[in-house]
Amino acid sequence: MVRPLAILLSALTLSRVAVADPVEDAAGPPRKKDSTVTQIMRGPFQTSRLFAMPTADVLGAYMLSISGEGSLLQQTGLLTSAGVLAVGFGDLAQLEYRHSAAISIGGVNAPVPGVGVQVKIPIPEYPNVPVFGVAFRLGVPRTEVFGPTDVIETVTDLYIVGRWRFSAFDWLTLHGGTRISSAKIELTGDRDVPAVKKTLYLPTAGYDIRMNKTARIVGEIALAPQFNWMPGTDTQPTIDYGLLGRLGMRWAIIPSIIIDGSIGYQLEVANAAPVSGPDAVVQWDIRLGAEVFVPWGALACRATGVFCD
Repeated sequence: MVRPLAILLSALTLSRVAVADPVEDAAGPPRKKDSTVTQIMRGPFQTSRLFAMPTADVLGAYMLSISGEGSLLQQTGLLTSAGVLAVGFGDLAQLEYRHSAAISIGGVNAPVPGVGVQVKIPIPEYPNVPVFGVAFRLGVPRTEVFGPTDVIETVTDLYIVGRWRFSAFDWLTLHGGTRISSAKIELTGDRDVPAVKKTLYLPTAGYDIRMNKTARIVGEIALAPQFNWMPGTDTQPTIDYGLLGRLGMRWAIIPSIIIDGSIGYQLEVANAAPVSGPDAVVQWDIRLGAEVFVPWGALACRATGVFCD
């Protein structure tokens, strides 16, 4: 009887230790008048994304992030690119202009632009307990031109995401969530047909493996809206979904600049009926990207004495 009781007490003690104290996020660069530029640019800095997927984290207050990526391999002579401009709003939210993943009529992963806000749910963070965030992106129309026909594509997204870290495996972080997309395609120019709209519920997941202090392996897989229409025909446009996956390396060459190199693939999975054989893989590509953190609050504090802690 004593031994089972001792085991129970030990388990209760360990479980209490595991959740006794909240985990503090990175405080960000020091905002002090006497801080040197070198000290400020050492950070710490924290990204709020994997590749296309947002995480449950946000930029810190008085922070600006500029990131972008591009690929020349998806279509000969065509550069497909995506970018993000984000500004920290307190320690719980960020305002952003970004490109969201979508598959164009040409079958290319051509992200659509959007403006939005990303929010970290304000609850204490404990070891082995997931945290959650919400991101809303209001779509900005993107136009593709096919002869006399203009194709206008718009995607507005609501992401609900979670992030899970483990005390026993502190090198591993898991991410997951759902992307609720309101997609719209419209033909103009020589066509006068009603716009096609569709709401899609798209799962998304990813992981982050810390290899050392400056390098990480990052992977994500997600369904994304796919626009379909055959140029030069009288067929109606449709909206389905495709599978986008990406695996790559993230390297902080200095704390305020990180470089991404990744390989991605795109599968045709519309209507949950993947194409079989060699045509199942629609596109492969290699993308290079970078993210630059600008601690404008700390720099302004050093220069003028404003925004100091």
